[in-house]
Amino acid sequence: MRRWLSIQQAVDHLSALSEEPLTSDDLARLAEDHQLDLYWYRPGQQLRYLDQPGKPNIVLKHPLRLSPTHNSDWRAIVGILRQRPALPAEENDTPTLEDTDGNRLRITFDFRNRPEPYSSRWYPNYGELVVRRRDLERLENELFSAEDEPPLAPDLLLDVIWQLEQMAMENGRGDHTPVHDLDWLTHQLSDRSHLDPVLLGKILHAAERQHSTHY
Repeated sequence: MRRWLSIQQAVDHLSALSEEPLTSDDLARLAEDHQLDLYWYRPGQQLRYLDQPGKPNIVLKHPLRLSPTHNSDWRAIVGILRQRPALPAEENDTPTLEDTDGNRLRITFDFRNRPEPYSSRWYPNYGELVVRRRDLERLENELFSAEDEPPLAPDLLLDVIWQLEQMAMENGRGDHTPVHDLDWLTHQLSDRSHLDPVLLGKILHAAERQHSTHY
């Protein structure tokens, strides 16, 4: 389980890094934007395969990923992060899980332990949601490195583009190479990047104007 963090552990970890108090609502926003996968860990829970109905049920021994593809399920799961327990929308409804092989599974109960049709037992509770440690580490770089670095000013970017223009066109002034111009550069960039040549032309001409007005 060292590879996994409970929601509270994840919140505490990010709070320490950001030096600001965070809550599980911050994780909920990341999950809403599909930037963070959530996993269900209820040891001993029985699971059945959705795509292989003849396959025997298995017992949950490690966290499984909650599928974000069903919007109503995902909204309910994200709500759990906000301390709002989820209840099934339909009788015996429960969210879909995915294993590492891409198999879809759902929880199931034997007859003696079967909860009421609309019981919250068909959904994870707050303490059963976990995140993968490596997913959180990936998010750390995206969340905090961007905050530490000031955004590049548009004027600076245009000046850099202009300098690159000059380098590209100067390379075409050799003895046997035709002189390069902005049209040539636009088409070269379009071929390499598959971007709209009209858009690229506007950017290059904007860099030219920026340089002429500042120098």
